[in-house]
Amino acid sequence: MSNCLLAIDTTSARCSTAILLNGKLHTRSSDRERQAAQLILPMIEDLMSSVDSSLADLEGIAVAAGPGSFTGIRIGIGVAQGLGLSLSIPVLALSNLAIMAMAAIAENTCDNVMVSMKARDSEVYFASYRGSELDGVMLLGQEQVCRPANIQRLPAAEIEPQRWYATGDGWDQRDEILRTLRRDTEHVQFGQTQPAVELHLGELCKLAKLRFALGEGVAAEQVIPNYIKEQLDYS
Repeated sequence: MSNCLLAIDTTSARCSTAILLNGKLHTRSSDRERQAAQLILPMIEDLMSSVDSSLADLEGIAVAAGPGSFTGIRIGIGVAQGLGLSLSIPVLALSNLAIMAMAAIAENTCDNVMVSMKARDSEVYFASYRGSELDGVMLLGQEQVCRPANIQRLPAAEIEPQRWYATGDGWDQRDEILRTLRRDTEHVQFGQTQPAVELHLGELCKLAKLRFALGEGVAAEQVIPNYIKEQLDYS
């Protein structure tokens, strides 16, 4: 799974889509911001046409499920659900944080990644991952959204003495994050704040292919957004 896989990302300002067809990645990205509702379906149709394929050829759909723009998340999920239902094919909702970790590992040949994205009210989305040949990246602990001082630390055995790569746009509060995590800067390498669109889509497709192979694709009506906050339990 899959010889023809569609990927959708409407969570950032410019929507984008990709087809992984027989191992080759084909992409489209909008040059207009916050127009996903109007542009994403025509972009998908144009992309399918450009590779001499049709929606009927699709075997699976992967969608970036957040965190990100609330409206953008809903648009992407809705499009993925609609196409999945009409084509009777499985859909996979993937965390943006996991996709970013995949991109960091691919670009930097690192094994341990911390992702921090800006959220509202001085909060950050935060998660730690470890590279995995089986499923791309393995989440360590849980994905969180909170103020840096409230980030939950991993057990010491999962942290030391590995080196970590830090990616995402939420590292302007790096001192407080690292202080909360009790990690020394000498063990952390800071990278770019945002992966390029094509890299993002490529890693989305790569992660999706691995997860589909593990049977994680679901019926379209079962796909849900990754808001993170609703999933947390601090009790």
